[in-house]
Amino acid sequence: MSDKLSQSQKLLHDSLFELYMQGGLELMTLGSRGLKRELIIDLETSALTPEKGEIIRYRAVNRWDENDEFDEWATPSTPLSSEAERILGVTNEQLAHCRSTNAVLKEFMTFI
Repeated sequence: MSDKLSQSQKLLHDSLFELYMQGGLELMTLGSRGLKRELIIDLETSALTPEKGEIIRYRAVNRWDENDEFDEWATPSTPLSSEAERILGVTNEQLAHCRSTNAVLKEFMTFI
């Protein structure tokens, strides 16, 4: 076995052992993905420009773990225009059943 291959195997072994020590067997089986959390964040606003609207959809997904996700709509303080309803694909009636922006934002910030 070449020296480079032997060194590479030792580094891999040491890395996996370090993962095991940090998070147990479950983390070791995940490999490097178990330690990564890179969130893709998607926000929708209630108006056609950010200056006139507020955030009404909070979504974030970990690109390394699709089960690590947050996705929730919030009730806007003012109703959506018919144009905004058409573009977003959601109605004021649907949003009326959602939690307030403050409640959703607080949970979203905890998540991220």
